[in-house]
Amino acid sequence: MKRFMLLLLSATLLSGGCASQKQASATHAGHAAYRTVLAALESQRFVVNLDEVYTRKGQKLDSHQSYLRMQGAFAEFCFAPDFFTPRNGHIMSRLRMPDEQADFEKIRTKRNGDIQFRIRSRRGWTETDCDCLMTLYHDSDRVYLEFFDYRGRPEGTAKGVVRPLKE
Repeated sequence: MKRFMLLLLSATLLSGGCASQKQASATHAGHAAYRTVLAALESQRFVVNLDEVYTRKGQKLDSHQSYLRMQGAFAEFCFAPDFFTPRNGHIMSRLRMPDEQADFEKIRTKRNGDIQFRIRSRRGWTETDCDCLMTLYHDSDRVYLEFFDYRGRPEGTAKGVVRPLKE
């Protein structure tokens, strides 16, 4: 009976060690992905693949082929065709074109570790400016985006995954 208990105890300890080792390696991989994404954001070379897009009234829109790409001062906002129907008519439809004069800045780090960035689109005197507030969740490659018009009014929100831009 003692041998059986010893064998059971050692098997439990071994399996517990393996599980904690797997969890530690998954956590380490999560930290590595987070550091890679953070480096891509700070170097302004990234793509955000949007998987959820909402209007200012909370209506969920098709997010197929929607993304945000930034390469230095060049920013490209591309949304699915749902945004460009005449019935919607909100300012996000103007973000379809690339912008070569975008400003990107880190705003702050929240208490919970989330980091906020701002992308300000400055397209010249013929078109209005737009802002995008991006929140990178702590220890994740997921972001939450809020879009604002030139007066600071909300135009929509989105969620997505950040990926470094390939060379």
